[in-house]
Amino acid sequence: MRLLKKIPIHPSFYLVFAWFVITGQTYLFFILIFCLLIHEMGHYLVAKKLKYKLSSFYLAPYGVALNYKDSKFLGKDEIKIALAGPIANIIFCVLIVANWWIFPEIYFYTFQFVDLSLGLAIFNLLPAYPLDGGRVVVAFLSEKISRKKALRVVRVINILFCLVFAICFIITCFVDYNPTFALMIVFLLGGMMESKMEGEYQLTDIFKKKIKNFSAVKFLAINEQTSLGELMRGIDGAKLTIFCLVLDNGKTIILTEKKVLSLCMKHPITTKLNQLDF
Repeated sequence: MRLLKKIPIHPSFYLVFAWFVITGQTYLFFILIFCLLIHEMGHYLVAKKLKYKLSSFYLAPYGVALNYKDSKFLGKDEIKIALAGPIANIIFCVLIVANWWIFPEIYFYTFQFVDLSLGLAIFNLLPAYPLDGGRVVVAFLSEKISRKKALRVVRVINILFCLVFAICFIITCFVDYNPTFALMIVFLLGGMMESKMEGEYQLTDIFKKKIKNFSAVKFLAINEQTSLGELMRGIDGAKLTIFCLVLDNGKTIILTEKKVLSLCMKHPITTKLNQLDF
């Protein structure tokens, strides 16, 4: 109980719990939590390998909601971390199904784990924010346009999915009542709203450096054809990195790590330095 008090819980999570209780499937709720833990473990392990660390999180129906503070991610890294969750669920399903051939008697006890884990993976692959598929779309679009515009695009996608799920829900009201579609609409609408209960990943080496007297400094000379993404990759995790931008006219501009981060927050990481005003 003390642990639960320390974990921020998204309001929609209580809605899911209530739905399982009302439908008499409380035991499935605990199976879902287990599948969520596997899902988020996939995110966590890949993020850790890529030198990101989790600074905060909250419990939500579609996972432990390790939402990223968008601009602190490199595009390729964000895609890898986003896909890691669904892939972890799929691997879990494959391992269990493989054991059905060896120990067929465990089927009765594990088939619901497979159903929920596979369903969680498929649902999270939908290109809607803040699902993992939506994060992949945002990361991909951020290579071409600004992050804010990319988020606007996925919000439109969210609305389209909500309309589709609304139609499906209305149909089930006359055929075979299924409130799952209504719950999906709630999740997607909630994902479109800014919330203070957001998790955050940060690059461990870049953003948590301890600068002491006479700390090692890494100087890198760059030209105007260098992109913001290349600058981010050039930052040393153990040393303070300072970029010396040599302009075509012979002048030199000093770019600190904070300045590079600020530029990445305002522009796509594919933006070249000769496209910016200094």
